[in-house]
Order: sequence, then structure tokens, then C-alpha cells
Amino acid sequence: MSNRIMPCIMITLLMLLSPLSTSAQIPTTGEPEINALWILDDNGVNAHAYRITFADNSSFDIEIDIAHIRDGIELETYELLQWNSIESRRVVDVFVNTTLQWGDEVTITVDINAVDGVPISPVSATRVMDIGTWNQPMDDHEIMLSTVWDLDQSYDNEEGEQGFFLNFEGQGWQKREGEILNSWELGNGSFITLESTNGSTSNLSLVLESIWKNETIVGGVLTTQIFDAKGYGVLNLIDDDGETQTHILANVSDAWLNRSMIGEDVSERLRLEATGMLNISSTESNESSTNIDGEVSVFYLETWDENGVRRLQDQQFEALAELIIIDEGTRLDISLEGLTSSERWEEGIRVMQKEEFIGSGTFGFDEQDNESSIAVNGTIYDFHSLVEDGQTKIDDIHVDGDITGDVQGSFGIVRYIEETGQQLNASGVSFLVNVIHEETWFNLTGINGGNFFDGAGIGSSNNNTWDYQVVQSDWENRTVRLVWEETGPDASSGEEFPENSPVQNNASAPEAEEGLGNVSISRETGLMPIPMIPGDTVRLDGQAGLILEITTDSVSFDPRDGHNFHVVTWSGEYEGDGSGYASGAIIDQGPLKGLLSNVNRTLEIPYGEDNNTAFLNESQTLERVLSPSIVTLEENSAPVIGEVYLQQGIVIGEGGSSATLVANVTDIDWNIDTVIVDLTPIGGDIVEMNDRGLNGDQSVGDDLFSIIISVPGLETGIIELNVTASDKFGVITTASGQIEIINQAPRLTSVEILPNIGYRGAILVVNAQAYDGHGVGNVSIDLRNYGGQQISLVQTSGIWAGQIIIPQGMDPGFQDIEFILEDGLGKLGTSNVWYQDQADSQDPRGPHFISDEVTVPIEIKVLNSAPEIIVPNGLKFTRPESPSTETIEVQILDSDGISNARAQLGVFAPLGSDGGWTIMRDDGTNGDRVANDGNFTVEISLRSSTPEGTHDILIQAADQYDVVSGTIPMSITIEDESAVIPGLDDTSLSTGVLAGAFGILVIAIIVVSVMLIRNKDDDGSGGDRFGFE
Repeated sequence: MSNRIMPCIMITLLMLLSPLSTSAQIPTTGEPEINALWILDDNGVNAHAYRITFADNSSFDIEIDIAHIRDGIELETYELLQWNSIESRRVVDVFVNTTLQWGDEVTITVDINAVDGVPISPVSATRVMDIGTWNQPMDDHEIMLSTVWDLDQSYDNEEGEQGFFLNFEGQGWQKREGEILNSWELGNGSFITLESTNGSTSNLSLVLESIWKNETIVGGVLTTQIFDAKGYGVLNLIDDDGETQTHILANVSDAWLNRSMIGEDVSERLRLEATGMLNISSTESNESSTNIDGEVSVFYLETWDENGVRRLQDQQFEALAELIIIDEGTRLDISLEGLTSSERWEEGIRVMQKEEFIGSGTFGFDEQDNESSIAVNGTIYDFHSLVEDGQTKIDDIHVDGDITGDVQGSFGIVRYIEETGQQLNASGVSFLVNVIHEETWFNLTGINGGNFFDGAGIGSSNNNTWDYQVVQSDWENRTVRLVWEETGPDASSGEEFPENSPVQNNASAPEAEEGLGNVSISRETGLMPIPMIPGDTVRLDGQAGLILEITTDSVSFDPRDGHNFHVVTWSGEYEGDGSGYASGAIIDQGPLKGLLSNVNRTLEIPYGEDNNTAFLNESQTLERVLSPSIVTLEENSAPVIGEVYLQQGIVIGEGGSSATLVANVTDIDWNIDTVIVDLTPIGGDIVEMNDRGLNGDQSVGDDLFSIIISVPGLETGIIELNVTASDKFGVITTASGQIEIINQAPRLTSVEILPNIGYRGAILVVNAQAYDGHGVGNVSIDLRNYGGQQISLVQTSGIWAGQIIIPQGMDPGFQDIEFILEDGLGKLGTSNVWYQDQADSQDPRGPHFISDEVTVPIEIKVLNSAPEIIVPNGLKFTRPESPSTETIEVQILDSDGISNARAQLGVFAPLGSDGGWTIMRDDGTNGDRVANDGNFTVEISLRSSTPEGTHDILIQAADQYDVVSGTIPMSITIEDESAVIPGLDDTSLSTGVLAGAFGILVIAIIVVSVMLIRNKDDDGSGGDRFGFE
């Protein structure tokens, strides 16, 4: 009975209840999506807003709760809702009254209570986020990155092609500890600038061997940023104005650029060192040209700008050059033996300045007038100007010249500072002046035709001026008084005081300049929710001028060396006048959430008044996660230690050098914690090596752990060092490697040479002190390179003493003296300097370390003696009946070689000569028998009128250093064919013969007198380039 009743009751109840269930059906909906909507609001700032997206386009009754916590305190919030429909789904944008800061925590809770007015069981969604900074996880971590970027800032204008190019490729790492996040990047790249203007082009191309970038962020705020680059390259300057072509090609041996931002202080430093070649050429026609070939021996520039103010500028320029100017019949050859320009400014004050020009040379030209012609040849003996610390110190000119041809004469200019003292100007104000005396003269001694020099006749003119010029080189209108005195056809004299003299101008301090183009290189930054989820829209506005609005797309996996990271992909566009976009993936799970696993950026940045565009491309990829560990203990593998070696191959003992010790250590799990090396076998400590680009490490994350080491003790030979690597789980691997230590030779700590100056052959006394941890076994002086010997010194009470003789083969001037030193182990070394430092047992670099920061060159000054002239004795010639020539030889000796030898022949000079100097030959020509045998030859003229008796000719010579000998007389006797005059009792002697003999004697006296007068008149006529009187 009961079994039958029960089914009936159930069926009846279902029938009764079915209509009721149909009429009371309750609507349902899915959880809403909560996304960040941190975009620009109507007030021009990022809104604190969220977009809530519902499952469909129904109407929803909701409750929203937003908890905004800052430093543990919940902020009071209220919300403004804006409803909308997007792509057939209902959305509501929630605007919150609070603003966001780094480190805040925000929780958004949404409860759906009704759909289309029908109450439902509440459907809730909650999102919890930390407010962080873009690409900076909140948890402690350490990662490694690889980065490649390039900047192309090139354009054309009316001047030509312009460009600025910079690229970088390297490794970096990022580490967070608490609120402090540090990031480093180390790599290499290139730096190129191209500038064209007014027909000139300058191109600086640098290979940047090291580019270093460091940033420190505290609490989401950038507090420190350092950019440092070092390299080398080429500087190419070309200028062509249509007539003159200038080309400077310089090899930049050292280039350094450093830009740092520490707190509110921004500093930028630049240093360039270069040497190179200089060429300037101009060709106006086949007969006119200018050419300068030179060598730039020093080019140095260093600047330091801080907060828009130039704190330091140091520039130095030194060059040598040869100048040749040809203009139709004129040729000018000048040797620029010294061209120096240097200036140093510190804190807006010029602390050093020097401009010096030293030159000499020759010039000549030909000129014709109808059928007449002249030749002008001159020598620029001295052209020397020196301005030091803003004051003129030297202003010297010495020019002499001769005029030959149909007009004969001479001319010259001498200019120098005669004295320095006080002088009143036109207003009666006293100034310190240089009295610059300039004397010019012009002397015509013969005219055979033509109308040269405006028809000036035979005679001379002399002009002297005294320019009272203020010493300050930066001032204008520097002459405060001018005195002149002129003799000749238009003689005059007088003085004047120029008005408005001087005009006092101070040198202008250099101003700060941007060293990195017109575009600042940076990356987007700003606040972001951590973690991000698909659908978030965030405007990253933390970097002025580089604002990026991104939208996250979808979740994905990004494999990195066998490990998969859970990421959210994103893309965005940059705001502003330019254009650009970026895309990548950001980790959304685990302790690294908020970190970019990869990013690609492409930017077009407008700049300049002409609205030019710079192109920036960058790719950055996560390479390794060092901490926290992403493997378990069971999955962990031990580190592997490979080769251990010195990068330089050797290291010198007793603190003689430093070297980089390298250990190749790998770990497939990326969790190496420390790499330790035990340096106690070489007198060091147990120290940690690094793979972070620090302390000798060359590249970040290349598995080559490095440290700079030195050997403070006396160890030599092959030494074994132990290296230990441990990972985050404490797994340890140990290996060893060998290094080679070279024994350091003794070092000189004092050298005294008395005297330190002398002629070749002079004896000098030497006292020296030397140090070596193994003891000093021997000290000697090596003069074999100069034709001398190796002289051993003798030790007495720690002093090594001896004597040396200046060898004949040692050139004049300052010459290095080379020591050979041997220690107690037989190590040999050479040195031409001594060190002012002494070994100190308390020195942290070791008890045997001697610093080479202050070195003193070991040198002596060799004085130059004049050439030695050896004249033959007893030369006799018979007076001929008809003119003839004879050859005489004179031996002239000098260790430096003879540059010029000459003779004043007197009565033996050829007819028609002016009685001046005649060049002697040792080149196998003009009667010289053997070239370069030291016997110099000159031809003398003998005539029937040559007086009998003994006559002197004068010999003079100059060596290769222009040291001139005195005039050495050489006697020559002239005899008649019959040296005996017949006696009075000789019937052949007649009154006529006696009269003739006395007549000849009178003529000889007259000739000799004329020669003496002529020679006297020639005295003081000046000298030639050898300094001959």
C-alpha cells in the first residue's frame, strides 16, 4: 500500500509545482571584468578610473566598493559612474576622487544585485592590485637583460647633409632590495656626428668600447642616473670654399662622455684626445698655389657642465707644419716649428692660457720691367710670438733679404719687445705696456736698368717705430703711444697717442653645451597596476615628452632558456607631435609580475625649429632570472667551473701591475649566488668575483666572472688559485687554475748626475739608489746606443756610484741615460726614469709597491761645440802669366755633420765678385775630389796681377745644429817665377826696371788698402741663417 501511495504523491506535487516554477524564473549573469582605465581626463592629468565590463547589454543594479590604502591607512573615496554600451556589452566607467602613488594598494569590489530590474543572487567580482612603476616588480629580485637600440637623427638642409647617430648593444641587470631598485647596462656601440655648413663638412666617428648606464630608483622615484661611454675613432674635417681646400684627419685615441643625474644635480663631462694630419691647399692657376702639410701632435678637449653651468673647460692644440705659397714668380717656404694653443677655465675663471707660434723660412720672387729683371731672395730667421695667461710675452720677427739683377740691394725687418713698463695714454691713465721696437731698412746699391721700386734711386732708408702696446692680449686698440723715426728720402719723426686706447675687454667664459645631440634618450615610465590583466588601459606619463598609452591584449607564455613565463601581451602608441609605437609582454604571475619579458620600441621624435625627425628603435629582452629562483631543489643543477685565467696573460709581482682574473662559470638554472677566489697564495684575501661589468668585468651576464688582482708579495712563477662557485640552494663547485707571476726588476728611487751638462768627452759623476724586494744585484749605465760603453756602478752603503764619459755619438741637447738593473734572482730591467716614491711596509698595495705616478726623467744636456777646422800649412803658388784657378782643400770635422762651409777669398776672389763668402764643397763637384770625406774644397783665382807675398783667406763652418765656428785664417804664399831680384851690380838691372818694381809695389799697397776698407765696411752688415758675421 505504502509503495503505491508514495509515487502518486510525488507525481501530484510535481504537477502542482510546475506552473509555479515557470512563472518565477530568476535572471542570471556572469562576473564582470574590472580593468584599469588610467587615461587622460578633462583636467589634463591621468584619471584614477576603472572600467567595469558586463557579460551583455542588460541593465544592471550594482554596488561598488573601492578600498584605497596608502601607508597602511585607508583613504576616503567616492566614485562617479558613467554608463555606456560598447560592442553590445554594458560598461560603466568608475572615476575615483583619489590620486595614485607608488606603493598604494587598491581593491575594487563589484556586486551585481539585479539585472534589468529583477533582483538576483549577488554576483561579485574583486580585483586587488599594487600600484607600481612600469617594468619594476614590487618584490625583491635580480634579473639580466639584453638590449639593442639605435638613434638616427639625420636630415638635409640648405647647407648639406647633417646627422647624429648613436647605437648600443649590450647586457644589463636589474636588482630590487626593499624600496631600492638598481639597474645597470653595459655594452658597446658607435657614435657618429655629421655636420655640413658653408661648404665644410665635419665627421666624428667613434667606436664606443664601453657604454655604461646605471639608474637608482627609491620608492618609485628616479634618484640617480649615470651614463658613461668610452671609445676611440676618427675626426674628419673638410672645408672647400671654392678656392681653398682644408682637410684635417685626426685619430681620436681617447673619447669619454659622462652624463649623470644625482638628485637635482645634472652633470655632463666630455674628453677627447687626438693626433692627426693637416693639409690645406689652394690652386688658383698653374702658377699660383698654397699648400700646408702638417702634423697635429696634440689635440685635447675636456669639458664639465653642471646644472647648465660650465665648471671646467681645458683645450690644448699643438702642431707642426710646412707652408709653401707660390704666386706666379713668388715662392714662400715657412717651417712652422711650433704652433701651440691651450686654455683652461675653472669655475668661470681662466687659470691658464697660452698661444705660441714659432717659425722660420725663406722667400723669393722675380720681377721684370721691359728688358730688365730683378730677383729678391730673403730669409725669415725668426718669427716667434707668445701670449701667456692673457699677456703678450714675445713678439719677435727677423727677416733679411737681397736684391740682385739689374737692381742690387738689401732689405730687412727686426721686431722685438725692447722693454716693459708703465705708459700714460691719451687720457693720462697709466697702463702696463710692452715697448715693441720694429726696425725696417731698404738699401739700393746699384741700378742697371728698369723702373723698379717706384723709380727709387741708389741710397738707403731706415724706419724705426716704438709701439707702446698694453700687455693684455684680449683688449682692443692696444696701442696707447706710437713713436717713429725714419731716415732716407722721406725722412720724418714724431709720436702720437691714439684716442680711445685701450678698450678693455675681458675674455668670455665658455658656456655649457649639450653633448648628446638635440634629443634626450630615455624610456617611457609611469604608474601601472600589478599585476596587469587583459583589457587594462594605462597612460604612462612619467617621462616628459615620451608618453605612451598602452592596452593589454591577451595572456600568453614567453619561453626563456627552457623556462616559460606567464605573460600578458600589450601594445601602445606614443603621444605628442611625433609618432611611434611599442609592443611587448609583461609578466603577470609570481614575484616578477610587473616585469617586461620583452619590448620593442619604434619612435619618430620631432625636434628643432625646422621640425626635423629623429628615429629611435629599441629591442629589450629578459635573459636570466637570478633571484628569486625559478627551479626547485629537486630540479636544481650544480654550477660548472671552466677555465680560470688572467686576461692579460701575466701579472707582475711586488705590486708591479694589476691584472684581471677570469673564471668561466655556468649554471643552466641561472641561480649562481657567489663565485669566490682564494688569493692567499699570492698574498691576498678570499674575495668575490662578479659578472656584472664591475671591477674588471668586461660584459654583463656572459658567464665570465672577473676581478682585478695584484701580487703584493715576492711570489714568482706559476701559482695555483682555487675558485668556488655556489648557487642559491647552497650547492658548491670547486676548481683551480694557474696564473703566471713575472718577477719585477729593480726600480730606481734616486739618481744624481754631477754635473748634468757638458760637452762630448766630459766626465760626469753618477750616484743612484734602487729598490727590489729580492735585493739589488747590479746597476750599470748603458751608453752603447751612443757609441759608448756599458759602465757598472759600485755599491757603497746603499749608493751605486761611478763615472761616465759623454760619448762622441751623443747628439746635442737633452739625452736620456738608460740604466740596466738586476735583482737578486737575476731579473734584468732597464729604466730611464726614477721614482720619487719609496717602498712602505704599511702601504695597502703591498710592502714592495713603489708608485709610478711621479717619475723623474734621467737625462743630461749635451753641449754642442763648433766644427773643428784644420788648415794646411805652407801653401805656395806661382803667379801665372795668364789667369788660372787652383783648388785648395781644408779638413773640417764635427760629430754632428757639417751643414755649411765657406771661405772669404780676399785677393783670390774671381774678378767681378763682391768679395763676399764663397761656398766650399764636399760633394764631389767644383773641384772636390771625394764626396763626403770631410775635406772641403774651394777654387781660388790666380792672375798675373795677384800680388806676391803671403795672403790670408778666411774659413768658417756650421754644423747641423747651426753652431758656427770662428773665422780661421789660412795663409797662401804667391811667388814670381823668379823669386830673386837681380843685384845692383847686375848689368841687366836698369832704372826702368826699378821704376817698374816700385810701381808694382805701390799698386799692391793700393789694392790691399781698398780690400781692408771694403772688409771694414762689410762689418756689421748682419748675418745669414747660420749666424755668420
